[in-house]
Amino acid sequence: MATVLVAQVYIYYLLLLVQFGFNWSSPAAFARAESQFDAASIWRTSIRLKLAMLIGPTAILVAVGYWWLGFGAIYLSGFGLLLAATAVNSNWLLQARLDFFSGVVLAFIGVLTSALGLYLLAYGGLSLDTATSGVCTVFILICPASFLGLGSWWLSKRLCIDGKPRAVKAWRRSDVLLLWENMPLVVTQLLQLVSATLGTVIVSSLADVITTNAYAAMERFFNLSASVIVALYMAAYPRLAALYYEKRSAYWAQIGKLLRIGGALGLGLSVLFMIFGQRLLVIYVSAPLAAKVASVMLPFVVWIGLYLSQHVLTGYFVFAQRNGMVLLVNALILLVTVGVGYPMARHDPVLWVYGMLAGQAIAVMWLIRLYHQDKYKSVDR
Repeated sequence: MATVLVAQVYIYYLLLLVQFGFNWSSPAAFARAESQFDAASIWRTSIRLKLAMLIGPTAILVAVGYWWLGFGAIYLSGFGLLLAATAVNSNWLLQARLDFFSGVVLAFIGVLTSALGLYLLAYGGLSLDTATSGVCTVFILICPASFLGLGSWWLSKRLCIDGKPRAVKAWRRSDVLLLWENMPLVVTQLLQLVSATLGTVIVSSLADVITTNAYAAMERFFNLSASVIVALYMAAYPRLAALYYEKRSAYWAQIGKLLRIGGALGLGLSVLFMIFGQRLLVIYVSAPLAAKVASVMLPFVVWIGLYLSQHVLTGYFVFAQRNGMVLLVNALILLVTVGVGYPMARHDPVLWVYGMLAGQAIAVMWLIRLYHQDKYKSVDR
């Protein structure tokens, strides 16, 4: 099981490479398309280039993983299906066409398949050796994403079956230029991943084992909550792209609703933790660990409320075709996080969370500035 978890972390980095920022740039290009024919060509181009990233640099990285993991290489082979499904994942196209139902059904089928596999593995009385059990575990882990990726590709292919690919204004003509244009988005996603996991690394270097374990447990919990919030935003992302180009005031109205939802979630969690916080902590991490992180629960909750702002800011600059600014903004957020968090963590390691909070405050202030800038310039089409 430990080898499977190590392989899963390694594969996550490969997924970022296979996506190569197209999960951000494709919906924006689709919203700029001048015809259905152009939209179909955008889809084909994104699939072709992601498949190129799958069989090119990723193959080299998988080979490195084989050398690094040794016997665990068999688990990487199992994750190969997940990489392929990610390369052809076209759920963004379905969402851009306001077809949310298909994606939900595909994901639900994947979850049911995983649940059935888990039941058979745990209670089916199957006598499996270690290798077979590991492969089955990988299959259970990848089922939902694989069903969604392959299923959405099949549905999108049916939508885009007419016509032949051609260069369109929404994309750069050269594939190399397009990949270069997306490079800042890839680096940005790596920075966001570092921001989400750096806290445990810093705390472990400054604190005892009990404090490190307590902080790591809380970081995992809040990162999971944040990932749900981001998933909801990415579901709305194709529609936000269309609003950005059609009517900017409507775009900002939707952004305001999303941020208020995030703020309300943060406020609700704040009240919940103020009333039941200590009890919930003891249930989640046990009393000795809860005592180590009780003082920073409120900052963690506020961070959850503000976390969406960083991704909204990223999306804005992608829509504006300023991918360099995407990288700059996210690098600045990470720099502020480290600059504020590390000195405080040296005083008390769990105070690192205040650096995370400061980083999100930068994103919020930048969004407010962009809102007033657009309002002043009256940018509605």
